[in-house]
Amino acid sequence: QHLGSSYKEPRILFHNNGDGTFSDISSSAGPAITAPASSRGLAVGDLWNDGRMSAVINNMNAAPSLLVNQIKNANHWIAFRTVGTKSNRDGIGARIRVKTPARFLVDEVRSGSSYISSSDMRVHFGLGKTDKIDWVEVRWPSGLMERFSSVTVDQIHTVKEGSGAPVEADSKKAQ
Repeated sequence: QHLGSSYKEPRILFHNNGDGTFSDISSSAGPAITAPASSRGLAVGDLWNDGRMSAVINNMNAAPSLLVNQIKNANHWIAFRTVGTKSNRDGIGARIRVKTPARFLVDEVRSGSSYISSSDMRVHFGLGKTDKIDWVEVRWPSGLMERFSSVTVDQIHTVKEGSGAPVEADSKKAQ
């Protein structure tokens, strides 16, 4: 028995509005979110490699909760697994920029995302209706920056450090 583990509270779920703001949608998310629980950790990932992110919630003194994303829609996605050669093997700390015709998307490879939890280290981007990627840039922890083109949506891609086209210093500033 952990101290404080019997303290239960409702979980909170936010929707990313895509404009730098978030909306609290907890009350409409159903009992998996609204029922008070002693939850202290969360891991998210594409558990079935289908582009739909699901979540595992660590509950103190109880079995974990699995929230499976079963919604099917026409939205597109892309994900990346990084493999470092000069940098650390998992590419932790690599910064990935995705350029679509409409916008830039940016994320980083990270580990240890929540209390006694670790999320999928593959970097996932939801693309909505966008079905084309102009290019992908990866800035590795070693300092190498490279670009990958001819990248298709709705797939998980493995990018290996040193296998892309190097990006020159001048073009880095122009982007």
